[in-house]
Amino acid sequence: MIPFDQRTGKIWYDGALVDWGDARLHVLSHGLHYASSIFEGIRVYDGEPFMLEEHVARLGASARILDFELEYAEEVLCAATRAVVAEAGITEGYVRMNAWRGSEIIQTAALKTSVHSSVAAWELPAGYYAAEDAVDRGISLVTGRYRRPSPEYAPVKSKAAGNYMIGTVSKNEALRAGFDDALLLDDRGNFVEATGAHLFFTRNGALYTPTTRCTIDGITRACVLAIAAREGIECVVTDLAPAFAGEADGAFLCGTACEILPVGRLDDHHYDVAGNAVTGKIVTAYRDLVRGRAEVRFPGAGAR
Repeated sequence: MIPFDQRTGKIWYDGALVDWGDARLHVLSHGLHYASSIFEGIRVYDGEPFMLEEHVARLGASARILDFELEYAEEVLCAATRAVVAEAGITEGYVRMNAWRGSEIIQTAALKTSVHSSVAAWELPAGYYAAEDAVDRGISLVTGRYRRPSPEYAPVKSKAAGNYMIGTVSKNEALRAGFDDALLLDDRGNFVEATGAHLFFTRNGALYTPTTRCTIDGITRACVLAIAAREGIECVVTDLAPAFAGEADGAFLCGTACEILPVGRLDDHHYDVAGNAVTGKIVTAYRDLVRGRAEVRFPGAGAR
């Protein structure tokens, strides 16, 4: 795979499309030193960014949680995203949107720094997030040693770069141990999410998922909840202790990058992926949703 700083094409950077290699920031940018940086990942299906407005709205919310405002309105960022996708001719791909504090000052406080934004996109090769057969055989998870902090201890509702440090370390350790990803607990010792995706269990035809008390409110997670409501699948949102893994008959992860990804193993618990009708129904329904073959209705919003 070509390193991302060596690719060609166009990136939207602070209001204009620039050459890929020119989309750079100074090494003394506040966002690099103090993690005053946020991002969004958006999937592109058939040339259309999926749930674009929802992702851009969450980017703005993430910025406000970190005590800064985006320099560009939501409609500008949406237009920029579509322009980048069109410029690259992407049909099946991924968009990475960032915003960060600039280089006017290198101190903890950053009230007078500028705010910068960028939008980049690329085609997604097969097996980018997980093995090509992962949906059929499931992935393996191991419980990580680090925990997601309490909302009283960190700005956990922001999709901030700094909040993913735990995920990077935990997934590295999981891969070295022979697993595909790590599953993280919250400050109370309950399941919360994987390193970059939300968690669902299945049991006796119902879905169970942890609360988002210690993590962002996932857009794909909201899609799954809406699909379950439409399909008449009971879904319980509650605290789930690690012992629940032994009571469940299946599990899957969901997120923009991984979509719906069944779990075949969690620590010493093994699940039948092929025979799990609930997971299979969610996988199929989500594929239909992103391809525009179906709609779901979200609480307080119109159909999608």
